[in-house]
Amino acid sequence: MDSQKKTDQKKPGKISQLKGENQDLKAEKKSAKVKIVKLEEEIDLKERYAESQTRFETIFYQSKLGNKIIAPDLKIMQINEVFRAMLGYREKEIIGTTITAFAHPDFIHHWHELQENLWTRQIPSFQIETCLIKKDGAVLWCQVTSIIFRDNGITLGYTIIEDISERKALEAELKKLHEDQETMMHMVAHDLKSPLNNIQSLRGLLQKNVEKLVAGSEKKEQSLTLLQMISDTCDKAQAIIRDLLFVGDFNSKTTFRKTDLTTLIESQRSVLGLEAEKKGVILRFHYPSTPVYAHLNKDKFLRLLENLLSNAIKFTPGGGCVTLSLKNKGTKVLLQVSDTGIGIPAKLQSSIFDKFTMANRKGTAGETTTGLGLYIVKRIVELYQGTIWVESQENQGTSFFIELQ
Repeated sequence: MDSQKKTDQKKPGKISQLKGENQDLKAEKKSAKVKIVKLEEEIDLKERYAESQTRFETIFYQSKLGNKIIAPDLKIMQINEVFRAMLGYREKEIIGTTITAFAHPDFIHHWHELQENLWTRQIPSFQIETCLIKKDGAVLWCQVTSIIFRDNGITLGYTIIEDISERKALEAELKKLHEDQETMMHMVAHDLKSPLNNIQSLRGLLQKNVEKLVAGSEKKEQSLTLLQMISDTCDKAQAIIRDLLFVGDFNSKTTFRKTDLTTLIESQRSVLGLEAEKKGVILRFHYPSTPVYAHLNKDKFLRLLENLLSNAIKFTPGGGCVTLSLKNKGTKVLLQVSDTGIGIPAKLQSSIFDKFTMANRKGTAGETTTGLGLYIVKRIVELYQGTIWVESQENQGTSFFIELQ
């Protein structure tokens, strides 16, 4: 009986122990499940990373553009075959070297700008057009697009290099062609001045001789008519040459000075009004009593006024009116030249500022144009970093507006 009692007394203790062990097993099972889930997530993450890495490497190495990865110190960490071929070096000669080692000396600062914008200012992407030097010494113009990304806790730059050497060569060729064209045009215009002056002189001598003939004779009248045609033709040629020479001088240095436009216009009022007076067009000037200042070149500004007023008078019939207005507009100056003339057809308005514009028309009295007048006006306005625009309706007149600093 005593042994039975002892056995019975031990049972509750064993039960408690078994319960405790059971709870421990449950906890271990739960922990194991959590570990399995975490392990599965980790495996899935690794698989996705591996897939992403594969896609990245496929894009990186198979791209038709030059690809490279650079570190914050601009050291090249990885390149593709296209970039290697662009420079003409072996891969081991490029990897580990900073990109500035291949930069043209005049353009090293471009890479420091890229470095600052990506890693200092943390701009997600940055683009430059720069110049690299190949192994054979040839120049490689390229467009560089770089984006930052994180890899193993380091911010790197994924950089795409596009060869734009052909485009740059074409741009340089077009620029040279344009400069040569301007130079040639300037030279021809300059060389034509002398023979035209001689023609004008000879015309004058001939006219004196013709005037000695009997007054009213048919021969004299015909001769005078022909001589006038020669004079008109020479005047037209001189006007073209004058405009061409003015265009050619745009590349020369221009000095700007603070100028009182009211005083300047008033001093030239009689000269500016000669053409209007000959045609019977009323010319009016409206400007404030206080000075209106602008930073400009006096000679070029007077040419601008002359061209605008001449254009307005040319397309305004006798008895019409041309008005030049000047006023301050905040920190800027607004110049307006308006006329009551024939207006500009809507289809021509977009091309009136073109060089040798197809919008050329004869004036109301048959006046001819060189096709350079308004082109010169626009060039002068651009020289002053100003703005020009036109408002016009057929048979109701035209207004040109110029806004200057």
